[in-house]
This record gives sequence, C-alpha cells and structure tokens, in this order.
Amino acid sequence: MKKWPLRWKLALYAALLAIAATLAGAATTWTVMRHREIAAFDRRLTLDAHELFRDVQHFQRDPSRGNQLFEEVFVPLALQHRLVEVTDAQGKMLYLSPGLLEPLSSDGIRTFHTRKIGGRSIRMGEFTHDGLTLRVGADLREINQIGRDIFNGMLVAVPTVLIVVAIGSTWVARKAVAPVEEIRKAAAQITAQRLDQRLPVPPTHDEIAGLIEVLNAAFERLQRSFEQSARFSADASHHLKTPIAVLRAGVEEILAEANNPRIQATAEGLLHRIHQLNSVADTLLLLARADAGRLELHPEQFDLSELLEGVLDDARALAEPLALEVESDVSAHLPLKADRVFVGMIAQNLLENAIKYNQQGGRVRLVARAVNGSVELSVSNTGAGIPKERIPHLFERFYRARGDERVAGSGLGLSTARELARAHGGDISLQRADRSWTELNVSLPQADQRG
Repeated sequence: MKKWPLRWKLALYAALLAIAATLAGAATTWTVMRHREIAAFDRRLTLDAHELFRDVQHFQRDPSRGNQLFEEVFVPLALQHRLVEVTDAQGKMLYLSPGLLEPLSSDGIRTFHTRKIGGRSIRMGEFTHDGLTLRVGADLREINQIGRDIFNGMLVAVPTVLIVVAIGSTWVARKAVAPVEEIRKAAAQITAQRLDQRLPVPPTHDEIAGLIEVLNAAFERLQRSFEQSARFSADASHHLKTPIAVLRAGVEEILAEANNPRIQATAEGLLHRIHQLNSVADTLLLLARADAGRLELHPEQFDLSELLEGVLDDARALAEPLALEVESDVSAHLPLKADRVFVGMIAQNLLENAIKYNQQGGRVRLVARAVNGSVELSVSNTGAGIPKERIPHLFERFYRARGDERVAGSGLGLSTARELARAHGGDISLQRADRSWTELNVSLPQADQRG
C-alpha cells in the first residue's frame, strides 16, 4: 500500500471512513428506533393498565355488582393476550391470565424492564391503584421482529451505499489529486538546464495555489544560487588559467637552466603541482559548463576497445610503482558513437582512482563489453574499500569517499566521470564496495541519444 498512487490512497481512506460512518449510522439508527418502539410499547401497556383500573373503579360504584372485587370482564381486550396478574392489598390472587402457568414472582423492579419467562423475552410493568396490584407482561416478539426487519433493510441498503461511496470517493480523489499531478508534470520539466521554468499557479486561492507559490519562490532561490555557483566555478577556473600558465612557464625555465640537483628536484615538484592545479581548473570549467547546460559534445564513431588500449597503457605505467597487476577483459570490437575525448576521460578517471586507492601488490581490473544496445564498462580494484556511511556521498564534488588525505586528489574524479556519462545518456553506479573489492560500472548507449 505504501507504493500506491496518492489518488488510490485517498479513495481508500475516504471509502473506509464512509463505510465506518455508514455502519455507525446504521447501528445508531437501529438502536434509536428500537428504543422508540419499546418506549411506545411501554406507553401502550400503561394505557391498557389505566383502562383496567377505570373499569374496576366503575364496577365498585355499581351496587348491583355486590362485593365481588374482580372479574375477567374487567381485563381490556388489548390485555387479554398479555400475561396479566392481579392481586389485592393482602397479596391474594384475584386474577391470573390463562397464559400463565404460575404467578409472576415480583423481582422488586416497579419500572418497565425486560425479563426472561419460559425462554421468552417479556416486557414487564407493575401498577398499583386502590389496593390492587397489576403485573402485566408482553412478549417482545413483535419489537424484535421490527428490529430484524430494520436490520434486514440495512443489509440491503448498506452495500448499495458502499458502492456509491466507493465510486464517489474515487472520483473525488481523482479531482483532488489532479492539481498535484499537474504540479508533478510541470516540476519534472524543471532541470539544471531549465531552472527558469516555473509551475503554473491556478486561479484559485486554495492550499494548492499557496503550495505552488512557495515552490516557485524556492525554485527562484535555487536558480540564483545555482547560477552564482556555476558562474563562480567558470570564472574562477577561467581566471586561474593565465596565472597557472605563467607559473608553469617560469618553473619550466628554472628547470631548464638549473644546474643544482636540489633546485631541479624542487622545480620538478612544483611543476607536478602546477599540472595538478591546471587539471583541477580544467575540471571545474568542464563541470561549470555541464551545470549550465553548455557542455558541448562532439560525437564520432569509434572503436572503444582501441581507445581503452591507450588508457590501459597509461594505467599500467601509473600502477608500476605500487606493483599493481592491471587486468583487462575488453571485447575485440566495441563500436560507440560518443565524444571520444570525454569517454577517454571517464575511463582514465576511474582507472586512476582504482590505482590511487589500492594496496601494494593489489589488482585493478577493467572489463568492457556490449550489453543490450549499451556498452558496459566495469572498473574494479582491491583495497580498503569504501565505508558504508560514505557511499551515499560517493559522487559528490570534492568529497573524498575513502577519507585518505595522504592520497593526492581533489575529489572531482568520480563526479566528473558521472557528469560526462550522463551527458551521453548513460550513468555510473557502484556495484560493490567491501573490504576486499570495489567495483564501479559505467553504462553508455551505443547510439548517441542526444541527437
């Protein structure tokens, strides 16, 4: 259910709420109606009892009746099919209805109540007037039948109500979620290259319109921040190019003219650092262009296996000081239409990482093959691995996933490789990262999807 669309969740919740309300309403209606029927039943018994006492009173005022206190004729017609017991002030039985096999024992309750007599539910009432006590009982069969009729009617009506509620709640949920779906579609169009796009604000002044206004304001701030960041990276890397070139020329001149071995070693170290700084500046400029959507690809048809041969030669030269074994399993012919330079940078960055974060005498393995219309490039290596808590940040810029500051690097290699892969319509993912083996996988479409 967690993966259900929002409209189905809303429809389900509304239907469940309606079902609960319908059942609660039905139960309440049944209870109230039964209570009223019983109250009306009690009133009828009360009226019948008062009629009996009036007849007795009229009889006592008639001299021709003698001293007889009670006769069956005094029982009203409405009470003749009830359970009736009449006693005098001394408790002497004056009348017992034919339906009673034995006198009704008093339970001390003078108000109307229900008790079991002979396995039947009997509604009992007790009345006293001029020394006479009348106990009358009536079978609740009629009331119970009414209750059953009401219940059966609800059994027929409730499913119909529930069907209507289910259909109605689905319609209401669809109408309620429709603006959210429009927001989702519009928001999907906002990318790093189209941050100027905004969500359409509906003419209504409800919560949805307020949410869209808040989101548009957030997109506005995001666009400004993104543009400032991209502009800074581009400007910084661009303005660094000239002083770096001047530094490199100066150090190269010192290196060419120096006769002192110590000065030569220092100059060589400086020149190496200058090359690293120049590489960082180039990478920042490339990433700034990618962020701004101005990264220009120059796709061409080439054989990836030939390109990887040259990259592997450079990798083996880098791996030699650490006595690393560089293995490869590259298919003989891997046609690819892409930017040759950028694809070479992807492979080079991954192999350099695999070499830098390795162990003495370890292994580096490169595998490349065609899989379902794509070229799969896998680079793996031995080493200490990547801590689990750092894996989510693996492709973040300037983030050192292994946290080994003794290894030279800027933390831009993996992020740059992923940007270049995505620019070609591919991607990079981490396949394995434990204490013995780390594996990264690159997927590139064999046909350029960017047109």
